[in-house]
Amino acid sequence: MADSDQLQVDHDSLVPLHTQLQRQLRNLIFSGQWKPGTRLPSENQLHRNLNISRSTVRQAFSEARHEGLIERIPGRGTFVAEPAPESRQKRLVAFIISDFESEREWELLNGVEAAASSNECHVVFYNTRGSCREERRVLGQLSAQQFSGALLWSCVDARDEGAGRSLDGASLPPLVLMDRDSPALTGDVVTSDNYGGASLALGHMLALGHRRIVCVTHEMAALTTVAERIQGYQDALQATCDAEGKVWVMPTRVELSTERALQLGNDPASPPMRYLMERLGEERPTAIFAINDLLALLVLRAAQALQIQVPDELSVVGFDNVEFSALMATPLTTVAQDFQTIGRSSFELLLERMEGISVPPRTLRVPVTLQVRGTTGRPADPPRSDLATNWYPRRR
Repeated sequence: MADSDQLQVDHDSLVPLHTQLQRQLRNLIFSGQWKPGTRLPSENQLHRNLNISRSTVRQAFSEARHEGLIERIPGRGTFVAEPAPESRQKRLVAFIISDFESEREWELLNGVEAAASSNECHVVFYNTRGSCREERRVLGQLSAQQFSGALLWSCVDARDEGAGRSLDGASLPPLVLMDRDSPALTGDVVTSDNYGGASLALGHMLALGHRRIVCVTHEMAALTTVAERIQGYQDALQATCDAEGKVWVMPTRVELSTERALQLGNDPASPPMRYLMERLGEERPTAIFAINDLLALLVLRAAQALQIQVPDELSVVGFDNVEFSALMATPLTTVAQDFQTIGRSSFELLLERMEGISVPPRTLRVPVTLQVRGTTGRPADPPRSDLATNWYPRRR
């Protein structure tokens, strides 16, 4: 009998419960933990243990049977099926992600699965939940579990800077890095046009007449995606205002979850909010470019606490187009990434590697778009030619 404790579902996840259960069944079977002939827990057991309805269990079992993973034997129960000859030839691809709590991760996986299903590949899902150690563990097991390739959205927790460095790159299957690269791993990279997105954001604010524009980032500014956005901000200001710009570095070292950003934004005493409120009170830019939407949310909460009107007194642009950005009281102007295309393109590059192509590591940048909404408008004071040179630090 299979151990039902190996199955877990997240009731707060965007992923439907039956899909979570079906993917876990797939992972346990393809990883060899549940071997052919193993009896699965009953519908009633899973209903009680996972606190899900029996219809949810039946739907997951139905999808797993359709894949040929399990079979129902009348009067005996449900068992892991013997793989059909054609399914033995299907290649396994690992999809490894550091968190799965927003629509962007769902779109990324959808892009991968759509491309994989048309190329006779099975996708096995791993959520490392922000743990670089768990990421290392999963990567270290790929060869032993006979994966043909792997797609990785790497962990970026600066508290574990050794992530990946204990791995022997030669022992890994072909690897494509999604969204960001990794200093410890070599492979193709598929990411958004972060530099171009920052240029779009700055072009929009400059065209409105803003000249006192600040970039807000976190302490992981060396992360490639973040560094490219900051560089796009700085180059746009230099070209238009002959100025280096100002970068405010928020006191947070790891990427924020939506839940954590809301918690911090609701607490004026939290270090990020205190930092923003002090800076806004002292320097008063007319516009802010935040390197992601969650930092933009904190900027908006800080402005609200200081009774700074958006966009009349302060314009704000984010980056990511996360699901809440269009639903805020004042919808956020932001740069939208195309995660479904990132997922599909990542699989396509991986497929080429799995089929034997041997070229130096490649980087593919997926185009982005600017979504203009309610948090940007013209500055209250008309622009003057001396605003930038008098407000920004002198160029060296």
